[in-house]
Amino acid sequence: MAKILVVDDEPSMVAVLHEVLKDQHHDVITASNAERALELVKQQCPDLVLADIEMPEGKTSGLTLLRQTKEFNRSIPVLMITANATKERAIQALRAGAEDFIEKPFRNDELVKRVETALFYQKAVHALQENAALKSQLREKFRFENIVGASPRMEIVYRMMERVADTDSTILILGESGTGKELVAKALHYNSRRAAMPFVAVNCVALPEHLLESELFGHRKGAFTGAAFDKVGLFQHADGGTIFLDEVGSMALGLQSKLLRFLQDKELRRVGDTETIKVDVRVVAATNEPLQDKLKQKAFREDLYYRISVIPIQLPPLREKVEDIPLLVHYFAQTITQRAGTPPPTVPDDVMAVLKSYSWPGNARELQNAMERACALCDGGVITLKDLPERILEAAGKPFSITSPQTTANLTSSAAAEKTAGAAQVAKEFTPIPLKDFVREQEVRYIEQAIRAAGGDRGKAAKMLGVSMATLYRKLTASESGLSGD
Repeated sequence: MAKILVVDDEPSMVAVLHEVLKDQHHDVITASNAERALELVKQQCPDLVLADIEMPEGKTSGLTLLRQTKEFNRSIPVLMITANATKERAIQALRAGAEDFIEKPFRNDELVKRVETALFYQKAVHALQENAALKSQLREKFRFENIVGASPRMEIVYRMMERVADTDSTILILGESGTGKELVAKALHYNSRRAAMPFVAVNCVALPEHLLESELFGHRKGAFTGAAFDKVGLFQHADGGTIFLDEVGSMALGLQSKLLRFLQDKELRRVGDTETIKVDVRVVAATNEPLQDKLKQKAFREDLYYRISVIPIQLPPLREKVEDIPLLVHYFAQTITQRAGTPPPTVPDDVMAVLKSYSWPGNARELQNAMERACALCDGGVITLKDLPERILEAAGKPFSITSPQTTANLTSSAAAEKTAGAAQVAKEFTPIPLKDFVREQEVRYIEQAIRAAGGDRGKAAKMLGVSMATLYRKLTASESGLSGD
């Protein structure tokens, strides 16, 4: 059903058009002159305008209405009707932007066909515009400069990406888990001439060999037990675009042979099929383990290795580009809080120093998770040490008090002086315990405070702390008897 504006100075014609279009389940609005019609165009933005090209003397013509409608919204299709059609008149209307031209008298079925055709093309154009806008957003999102990092190591990566993005060469992205291999693969795709075609990502370690083969190359009905219908594989889905094979080193040897054959011939054969299918797809692979070790173990084909590593791109781990950590911290803080509609929190120097001193075995992904936690737990828009995960503080050798709103680095001068005056007494009374036990005790006290603040409601307290009920109960098991607020 579409909203159609009918414009004609003859009431009888308006009534006929209204009835015919209503029978086709369209929502019909009417006007007897071009001035009123233009008001309705601006107020209701119809899906189609059906207007008489001739209007009474001294008033706005149908052609003027056509031009004004197109000026307001060029995507609204306009069909012109006239009782005195001439070739010149038709050309004049079409040049002004009319989708079609129909002459009185007309058959009802002819009118319906013209209307449906115009609506079909209008929907198709709208879909193409939306698709173009989406592709533009994706290209913007995956620009090289949107990969956060300004260290010398990342500059090398950017230069390589710029040189190879618009080629058809097979790329092998090397890097530890969490270094952003898929992000780089998407940036390569959306900065290439294949950007308008599909980008298909496959995790090669997620499926057993027989299922992965079917997923990648497809299968024919009856090829194996459970193959109840023909299946198109992901290589065919990516035709014209890019397929990203993540953790390609985990692929079984039998499947490596099929991948090698595809890279050589650009043809694939579905499981259970005897015919080959030509597919135009660029392959970008990634691995988080040295494939040279796999070669020595005979777990990866040497000929396939040379095929997929035509152009290698090495992503450095976060510990080797420490200068990028502040950029990533502020980027994650901004994107995380943007989803909640809140301003990003401040990250003091002492917190940033701890973040920079940590080795980040999980790389940028681990840093992102740490910032998710810190942004959720921080008070007053300032991230403090107590908001960071325990493992990071332990690695930095930072004992801390979860109940305290300030860290040692944020003490006022008077508090620091008081601390110095009592240092000797503290040294006498201090009984050292393992740091992990200290952290655990402080964590339990903090949870107790949260439960009391929630009026004894542990479920509410768990939500306040951003943990599950199971996690809360597990952390309290050792001191359950000490909780009076439940």
